[in-house]
Amino acid sequence: MLGGACVLAAALLLTSCASGPKGPSVQQIEAAQKQAVADGIPQPLQHMYIDLLTDGERQYVLNAMRLGLAAERSGYSDLAKRVFDQAIKRVASLQAGAEQAERTKSKFVADEEKWFKGEAYERSALYLYRGILYAADGDWGNAAACAKRAQVEDIASKEQDSGDWYSAEWLLAFASLKQNDPGTANDALARGAKFPNRQGNVLPPAAEDNVLIVAEAGQGPGKVGLGEYHEKLAFVQGDYKTTKLEIDVPSQAPATTAATDSVYVQATTRGPRKLDYILNGKAEFKSATDMAGNAAIVAGAATAMTSNNDTQTIVGLGLVAAGLISKGVSASSHPAADTRTWDNLPNSIFLHSFRLPPGTHQVVLKAFDANGKIVKQETLSVVINPQPNLTVIWTQLP
Repeated sequence: MLGGACVLAAALLLTSCASGPKGPSVQQIEAAQKQAVADGIPQPLQHMYIDLLTDGERQYVLNAMRLGLAAERSGYSDLAKRVFDQAIKRVASLQAGAEQAERTKSKFVADEEKWFKGEAYERSALYLYRGILYAADGDWGNAAACAKRAQVEDIASKEQDSGDWYSAEWLLAFASLKQNDPGTANDALARGAKFPNRQGNVLPPAAEDNVLIVAEAGQGPGKVGLGEYHEKLAFVQGDYKTTKLEIDVPSQAPATTAATDSVYVQATTRGPRKLDYILNGKAEFKSATDMAGNAAIVAGAATAMTSNNDTQTIVGLGLVAAGLISKGVSASSHPAADTRTWDNLPNSIFLHSFRLPPGTHQVVLKAFDANGKIVKQETLSVVINPQPNLTVIWTQLP
């Protein structure tokens, strides 16, 4: 009976060994706090930087996305560029088949324990925001490359609504005009005009424009796991009000534009992602092993209890042990979808460019909801230097 006891012990071990990743120690957090100060990280961004340093590689891309966007909005471009570049490097490594990427095939590794590389819409947004930073530096070649890559991240074969980020086509058109390539610019805008998920009329950029407004409205999509094992990834739209933006520039007619993209729409219209099939397979695997375990336990217990024969009793106990092992394997599989989210993305992105002469100018922004009601109005003081660089202005809308 010693062998049977060992089998039972192994089964019990399997059912109890599942555990999630551990958080950072107090010492690690204290060291990261000192590092944030030493690296000159602005106080409002230090908590994000500490997360970046202490959460490890599993969360690095997610934390870099959050920190990079917060830094870009706040005008800390160097920090934003640095962490975005690190995120892009890691995403590319995971997509290229690095060893860690192979873990996604395992039925025994929870999705949230794997290295985060984001959903397609998050990766597209990563390249879009990095492209805007390149544009601000006057590096139009890399701005165009990022715009193209944002579309590539959104492409899924045989999916009608894929590769349709209007923001990416708009940025590509702007970058192409700045590089004296109106043909590519026209092609980009023509493609965008055919996108079925366009949010409305968006004014095109012009080669002479030297101001870019980046307005972000509302809260980006959240993720939830549906199904018996939470294996089906679904998205929840965040709150937002703004559907139209009016820009009043001195000595120019008011300009009205719709959003270049709804991030929620981009999250929900790409179609089945490759990972869904792996997650569904995990769910089926978990269900099958759990049912097999139940059947074996019932059969084994019945055999052991009704038999007066030692051999039959051993066989019955063996079936019970096999059932426990099967249920242990089921408990050790992790079909739940990865609901970690780039949670400071907006619901909507507005891009609008125009030209101003050197000096200080008052630009008025009016945000309208779907009923035509003004939900926010603000006056921005825009300083244009004599240098031909692009001035990028960020603003948050409801």
